[in-house]
Amino acid sequence: MSGPLPQTLLFGTVVYGDELPAADDPAELFHEASRFYPDTVDTSALGGALFPRSPELQASATRGVRRRTGLPSVRLPEPEPTCGTLDAVVAARRSARRYADTSLRLTQLSTLLQASYGVTGALGPQAFRASPSGGALYPLEMYVATQRVEGLESALYHFDPLRAALERIRPLGSDELASLTPYDELLVPSAAVAMISGVFWRSRFKYGARAYRFALLEAGHVAQTFLLAATALGLAACPVGGFYDRRVDAFLGIEGLYEASLYLLPVGGSDP
Repeated sequence: MSGPLPQTLLFGTVVYGDELPAADDPAELFHEASRFYPDTVDTSALGGALFPRSPELQASATRGVRRRTGLPSVRLPEPEPTCGTLDAVVAARRSARRYADTSLRLTQLSTLLQASYGVTGALGPQAFRASPSGGALYPLEMYVATQRVEGLESALYHFDPLRAALERIRPLGSDELASLTPYDELLVPSAAVAMISGVFWRSRFKYGARAYRFALLEAGHVAQTFLLAATALGLAACPVGGFYDRRVDAFLGIEGLYEASLYLLPVGGSDP
């Protein structure tokens, strides 16, 4: 790089001192590995060429959800209607860090989950969801740790958007949410915590390394809609990206490689 450094790059000196990032800097390696170029083809994305010719791949892509056969499940009720215009809800959205001691209604939880990742329509066998996804492959999963939700026991659930149901994975211990992040005050007092994970090969077979970038973008789409829905319901919610990955993976019962935790969304009643 010649000439003066861009002003924003000078912030890098906080981390690297007077040196530029090394050639093997992990963040830069990731960004380079996931770039698209018009004159090169990512050899790990061959599924994109095979996909139109494979009925098996196409059928599999319409079932983008982990179905935990045999677990007890709870059918979600119809979502609650929300009030307020979009511009009013966007202006009112804030990351809340305190929650009331009240419980969430199951209809409120249904609204949050279905507004952010629920099915909104279909074209033939392909269901479409509330948040956009590259190739409609939907590599994300949503879990909910419930502490105070009317009609639900305190437990870890998995959200199945294709059935609009919660699959009960296991009971939730009284202190399990503690120490998952450096910010216990954001999770422990909440009524529930939605947890987003990524099942990366659900997209990587088609998009190669770019799919990892897609999964992160899509987690942001889901989280923002979840937060806007919470605001429209008069609830308090806060996105938490700073968490201990291995602890959250273990909490969810996932291995952290083929499926890994990406985002936490605690929610509860609004504390005036």
